[in-house]
Amino acid sequence: MTAATADAQTPAPGDLTARQWAARHNALLGRGAADDDPRVAECRAALAYWRCRTVIDAERDQLAPADAAALADSLGGGATTMRT
Repeated sequence: MTAATADAQTPAPGDLTARQWAARHNALLGRGAADDDPRVAECRAALAYWRCRTVIDAERDQLAPADAAALADSLGGGATTMRT
């Protein structure tokens, strides 16, 4: 068995549904992938994206514009605006 690396053709978190990411995660673990496997970490990151997106989508209409900007700033990594 060879060491696994993240595929260069890996989809962005929004390219798959949360259910698809969860299935991928469970399949990797079911096949014995380690917790520190890059593919497992990638699935966990995508699932975190979906948890955040679900909450933001549910609350978007209730969020004041100034608070939306502050929230986007808190995400870091160059995120400065939120889609509406």
